[in-house]
Amino acid sequence: MQLVAAAHASTATPGSPLRDRIHEQQRALRKLVQQKQPQLSTGAWLLISALLAADSVSREEKQRGLVALREKMQADDYHIAIVTTAALPWMTGTAVNPLLRAAYLAKAGRRVTLCVPWLHPLDQALVFSPKHGTFATPAEQEAHIRAWLVERGGVSSAEADALDLRWYPSRLHRDRGSILPLGDTTACFSRDENDVVVLEEPEHLNWYHFGHNWRRRFKMSLGIVHTNYIEYARMYEPHIVPTIRTINKGVCRAYCDAVVKLSDTLQVLPRASVCNVHGVRDEFLAAGRKAASPRHRFRRGAYFIGKVLWAKGHRLLIEYLAQQAAHGATRTTVDVYGSGEDLEHVKAAAEKADLALSFQPPTDHADPRLREYKVFVNPSQTEVLSTTTAEALAMGKFVVVQRHPSNAFFMDFANTLAYDTPEQFLQALEYALASTPAPLSAAEQRRLSWEGATERFVDTLANCTAAAPMPNLLDRVAWWAHACLSCAPGVLGDVMRAVSGGGPVSRQSWTCTERYRDARSTTQGVTELVERSVAVSPPQTEWWRETAEDARKTKKK
Repeated sequence: MQLVAAAHASTATPGSPLRDRIHEQQRALRKLVQQKQPQLSTGAWLLISALLAADSVSREEKQRGLVALREKMQADDYHIAIVTTAALPWMTGTAVNPLLRAAYLAKAGRRVTLCVPWLHPLDQALVFSPKHGTFATPAEQEAHIRAWLVERGGVSSAEADALDLRWYPSRLHRDRGSILPLGDTTACFSRDENDVVVLEEPEHLNWYHFGHNWRRRFKMSLGIVHTNYIEYARMYEPHIVPTIRTINKGVCRAYCDAVVKLSDTLQVLPRASVCNVHGVRDEFLAAGRKAASPRHRFRRGAYFIGKVLWAKGHRLLIEYLAQQAAHGATRTTVDVYGSGEDLEHVKAAAEKADLALSFQPPTDHADPRLREYKVFVNPSQTEVLSTTTAEALAMGKFVVVQRHPSNAFFMDFANTLAYDTPEQFLQALEYALASTPAPLSAAEQRRLSWEGATERFVDTLANCTAAAPMPNLLDRVAWWAHACLSCAPGVLGDVMRAVSGGGPVSRQSWTCTERYRDARSTTQGVTELVERSVAVSPPQTEWWRETAEDARKTKKK
C-alpha cells in the first residue's frame, strides 16, 4: 500500500508537473506535425486538434478516477467486477479460477461481482459434458455453480449464496472452440459499479467487443492472461501467428490499464507484469496433509493427466521414455489419464516405441485413485501455468517438470524435480520413484492455497493501480482502430465483424435497438438477447445440429 500512497501524493492537479508534461508533449506533437506535414488542409488541422483535445480530456478523466480509486483502496472500500469467458460445468481454467477468485475475495470481505457467459441450450450441448446436460435457464446453471462451490470449492453454503453472480449474453464460436460476448458487456454493471474491472482473458473478451471502452467505463481495468493463443496458432495455423499477436497486443493496449501474465511464456503485452494469482482447492491440500503422515504409503508410481493432444507434451513424454529402450534400461510404467483428438495417434506412437504407457479414461484429478500416485510428470512446454502441477504438489507428490518459464512458480518447492535434457528427465523420474516426497511446509501450503493467491492478487491490483500510466495517443489509436473494426454502427459493423471471422457474433447491430438496449440489466433480458441472436444468426452446419442432437440423446439415456 506504500505505492498507493506515493502515487496518490503525486496526482495531477492544475499546474502540476504531470499536467505540464502532458501539455508539453502535445505542443511537441503539433510542432512535429507542422514540420512533417506543412501541406495539411484546414480540415486535417481541425481533426488533429479535436483528437488532441479528446486525448487531453480522456487523460484528465482517467486521472480523477484513479485518484478516487486510490482513496477508496486506502480505506479498503472498493468494488471489484470480474468478467470471464466460461462458466461451470465446463471444467476449463477460465471457468474454475475466476469463480474461485471471486469466491475467496468475497470470503475475505471484498465487494465483488462475477459476470459469466450465458449460452443458449443448443450451444451448451456442444460445450458441457453429457453428464451435466444443459440448463433451460440461468437460474438452473447458477444453482449448479453455487452447489459446486460448496462441494468442491472450499466455501460454506452461506458464502456461496452471498456471491454476486451475473450473466452476460454470449454465443459459441464452434470453429474456435471459444465463447464470445454478445453486445456491450460493460452494460451488465450499474453506473456506480465502476471501481475495478478484472478481465479474465482480456484478449479473448475483446476480440469482438462491441461497446464502451473498459478503461473509460471503470477507474481501473486489469487484464489477467490465461491462455497462450500464440502457441496454439503456431501449432495449428502458423500463418496467422503475426495477426493474432498484433490483435492481442492491440486490444490489451486499448482496453487494459494493466495486464497480469501468469507466467513469462506469454507474448509481450503493454503494461504487463508476471504473477501467479491462481491457487488450488482445499481438497488437494487436505490430501497433501494426509500424505505427510508417517504411516502413509504411496501405492502407485508415475502418471500424467490432461487432454491428450500432441501439444500438451505427450510427444515429448514418448521421446524421453524411448531412450530407456534405446539403452536397454528397464522401461518405466507411466499411466496416462485423459482423452482428446490425438489419443489414438499417441497410443500408436507409444506402441511403436514399445513403451510401458498405460492409457486410462479422463479422471478428476481429485479422484482418490490418483492420490495413490507418488510422481506426477508433466513434459508440456505449451502451458502458461499448469494447474495440474500445482494440484500434484499440493497433494504431496513429486513433480517432474522442465526448467521452463511456465514452471518458474514451482521451482522453489522441495518436491519439484526440474530437468533440462531428456537424460535429466529420466534421472529425475528414477530418483522420484525410489524416494519419499518431503511434507509440504506451512509456507508452501500457503503459496498454493487460494488464500495465498487472493493476497497476491490484492497486492498486484494495488501496485498496478499505483503505477497505472495515463492513456496515451497510441492507446487511443489502438482503440480507434478496433472500434472501426468491431464497433462500427449498423450494417457496416456487422459486415466488418463477419469479414474478420466473428461468426455467430457478427450480427450485433440489432442489440442497439431500443428494445434490447437495456436488456443486460436483467437475467430475463440476457436470455432474450441470446434467443434473438440464435434466431438472427443460426448455426449453419449440419455437424452442429447433429452434434447437438447426439448430446440430447445421450442426456436422455
